[in-house]
Amino acid sequence: MIYQEVYYGCMTTAPQPHHRIAFLLSQLGSDAASGFERALQALDITASDAGLLRLIGRDPGVSQRALSAQVGVGPSRIVAVLDRLEGRGLIERRRSRADRRIHEVVLTEEGERVLGNIRPLAEAHESAFTECLDVEEVELLQNLLARIADFRGLSLDVHAGTSTS
Repeated sequence: MIYQEVYYGCMTTAPQPHHRIAFLLSQLGSDAASGFERALQALDITASDAGLLRLIGRDPGVSQRALSAQVGVGPSRIVAVLDRLEGRGLIERRRSRADRRIHEVVLTEEGERVLGNIRPLAEAHESAFTECLDVEEVELLQNLLARIADFRGLSLDVHAGTSTS
């Protein structure tokens, strides 16, 4: 977009001012991610773990392959993360009755408990992050960011290629 400026009495055409929206979104994203990681330390899980627990809780019996695709990481990486979560007693993998080649993933009772404890932490983090905005501004920001994410083909549930270390 071009706008007109007057320099020393002469009208010139200049590029629109540089807003740096992508940079600000990057800064805020980094701040939000590190703040959420700090909040989750009380549960001894990472944000990636929380995301996987949420996906599994939403779709009990989801296959390892489907989780790998949803998160955008290779099957070997998702297996390593699921091994860790299973070792902590948060999930259980079962052979599918319909197709014995498929492992279905479900939350254990402990996994359900941890997932239940994530929500209040996430809500407190969200409130603290947006406390400088009123309700209408929060709704507007949510809608604008969702529109940008949709336009860019991004998921509203998980980060593509989420680190699952």
